[in-house]
Amino acid sequence: MTGHMGDKARMIVHNLAMMSPDCRIYDVKKENMKYFIPDTLVQAKKEGFVMCEQCKETTNRISQND
Repeated sequence: MTGHMGDKARMIVHNLAMMSPDCRIYDVKKENMKYFIPDTLVQAKKEGFVMCEQCKETTNRISQND
């Protein structure tokens, strides 16, 4: 699974490939889900979303292990 999903209620974007058990993506209600076209973090940020801290930490941990 790749891509990004925004939570319109919190204005947070989640990286679907980097979810962690601590991520609140599992709490996002269907009516608050937002998918981006194009499906990029850049587009999400243009729309006012900020990166989920848990997704960011997971991404950083994986990058450091490569």
